[in-house]
This record gives sequence, structure tokens and C-alpha cells, in this order.
Amino acid sequence: MKKINIVRSNREFNNIIHTGKKYVGNIFYVYMLKNDYAFNRYGVAVSTKIGNAVIRNKYKRRIRNIIDIVEIPFKGYDLIFVARQKIRSVKFNSMKNDVIKIISLIGENYEK
Repeated sequence: MKKINIVRSNREFNNIIHTGKKYVGNIFYVYMLKNDYAFNRYGVAVSTKIGNAVIRNKYKRRIRNIIDIVEIPFKGYDLIFVARQKIRSVKFNSMKNDVIKIISLIGENYEK
């Protein structure tokens, strides 16, 4: 994930979460909001309930890796990935499959 493709400010995070559309998977919540750019921007949030800083950063790295691997068919959106408690008990492939499932769900709603 390039640095330009990251949602950075707390105000933008809160705006996306409060006004964006929410999609729910088994392991993630994904909030999506249209932006003014020609590319997607991403944000990752992992709660302190999941673990200490080392554990949270491990899951953030995995989520960012999944975002790099999975091809997202639409452009011009801000996407915030919020990890749920279930992330602690699943493997990398399950996380990847959940992201693919959510992106396909978004894609179906995007085309309508």
C-alpha cells in the first residue's frame, strides 16, 4: 500500500465511519465513502480489546498485506477496515477470504 493511499487524519476516519456505508463480514467491518480522488484510500483500525500494541500491529500488517493482494474493482473511494474480535482465532487465508467476500458484496452494490 502506497503512502498516498492511506487515510491519515482522525477527522477523516470519523467522517468515513459516521457517514459512509457499512459492510459486515465475519472478521471485518468495512466502511466505504466516495472521495474526490482517482484512486482508493485505505485505513485500518484494530481495537485495544484485541491485544497489546505488538498484537495489534501484527494484525494491521496482515490487513495491509491483504489489501495489496486483493484487487479492488472500483476506484475513488475511502475504505476503512475495522477488525472484529474473531480475528484472533483465524488464519491469514480466512482473513483474505473474508475481505474478498466483502469486496464482492460491495461490487454487487456498486454496480446497481
